[in-house]
Amino acid sequence: MGPAMQLVTSLGKTTAQIVAHFSLVPGLPPAVDLLVGIIELCENVPLNRNAARCLRDRCHQLVMALNDGYQTRKLDGMMAAALDDAIHCLIDIQTKMNGWVHLGKFQSFTKQKQIEADIQHCLSAVSDCLLKFQLVSQMEIHGWQAEFATSAKLDRMELGQALSEIKIGQDIVINMLGENLGNTRQLMKMMQDLMAENKRLAERAHTGISKNLWQLQAQSGELMPELHLKSGEVKRISEQPIRWTNIVDIYEGVYLESEKVYIKALRVVDANEDSLRRFKREVKIWAEVWKRDRGEFILPFYGFAQNDGPFPYMVSPWQKHGNVLEYVKVHDLEVDYHRLITRIARGVHFLHCTMKPPIVHGVIRAENIYINDKGNPLLADFGVSQIVTDISGIPFTQSHGAIQSYRWFAPEACVGEGRLSLRSDIYAYAMTVLEVMTHQQPWSHIRHATEVVIKASNGGLPLRPAQPRIVERGLDDKIWALLTKCWSTKWDERPTIEEVLQHLGSSP
Repeated sequence: MGPAMQLVTSLGKTTAQIVAHFSLVPGLPPAVDLLVGIIELCENVPLNRNAARCLRDRCHQLVMALNDGYQTRKLDGMMAAALDDAIHCLIDIQTKMNGWVHLGKFQSFTKQKQIEADIQHCLSAVSDCLLKFQLVSQMEIHGWQAEFATSAKLDRMELGQALSEIKIGQDIVINMLGENLGNTRQLMKMMQDLMAENKRLAERAHTGISKNLWQLQAQSGELMPELHLKSGEVKRISEQPIRWTNIVDIYEGVYLESEKVYIKALRVVDANEDSLRRFKREVKIWAEVWKRDRGEFILPFYGFAQNDGPFPYMVSPWQKHGNVLEYVKVHDLEVDYHRLITRIARGVHFLHCTMKPPIVHGVIRAENIYINDKGNPLLADFGVSQIVTDISGIPFTQSHGAIQSYRWFAPEACVGEGRLSLRSDIYAYAMTVLEVMTHQQPWSHIRHATEVVIKASNGGLPLRPAQPRIVERGLDDKIWALLTKCWSTKWDERPTIEEVLQHLGSSP
């Protein structure tokens, strides 16, 4: 055996010393050969090396116990059975360890938790073998378990440090792009878990993991596996809201130390167990919307949290152009208004027709539609009205936060149970078109929103604008006729979103 091989040790003994020490026990050499193989493999395990060394030492102690049992005649009559069990146990461990060695570094990242669990299972198998032949006390087993827990924790800390290095992060992105989606998401989940641990341990490691996770997310085009953002994934950087709507306060934030985001605090409900349960249900819908839309018509949700202030909040990517009303006021002469309202309709079509079951947006209005870097509108905050209803137990349209949306609500949404529906979305879409075309809120000639409800319920319509510039933007006879049809007091006489798109000359 060469000098390099003798440098590999277990319990302070080189492999050469181990072979020499156990060579005189009949039947023990096969177990010794397996032990030597495990010792050599252990040093080539890419990750989980501290736990692997813990397992190596337990295998060494298993062979030592067999040797002692033979020397003290404690195993008289049982030596063959004990050797047989030990050899089977060591073969299984060597096979598993060989598999870990050949995973390579990047697959080891994705399987770190699985390997840790496998090592724990192997340690239990060694303990069972020793206990079966009364070669060790239960107290010693407890000591080994504590040692493994310490080793596993150290492995996770070292993994966190490795994943916080920028070069490692870049290498991960390059290597993971060729992997299947399941492996990528598994790695992302592991990095999120490590963020939670390193948030308490080291700010530098937490920052590094955050940035590398953002790179992986950006390149893979996937949302986080865990959309309940509780590991410091997002930070609020504005003390006061930069803007607000009737139900949310909007703050500026940073996501994974890399991307500017909106933090939307839902101020009409409290952050508690009820809101947590409701948001956990909603994230499944957000994930499915992202999977199908990929940010084409709908503003993505990055997740939610409720660990910064009294209200739960949602996180979405920042849009530098702001909402659609802000955008058209700045870029009036450059905007293709027909294209703009058509793409908004296509966003509604996605929610109503592509998603199964259909999704009611609930509060379609200009402040809930953002403009991306390409100048395209993205619908935001779909379903928030239903979240508020479910958590508070009060129909959203009857809540205090809904009053400022009465100008967009269909008449039936403001009476009785105040039910929001696909057809009330059509009504609100038409009001949004009017808002975008005129650069003013609907019913701008009426001061109080409650008066709007009365007029709309009695069949009243907003005044038709006659200013030449508004007509130039596209509010002609054809579009006005479409809007008035959408504003029918009878919900079943309003067009579907498919019919709206046909009227606009666009195929659904």
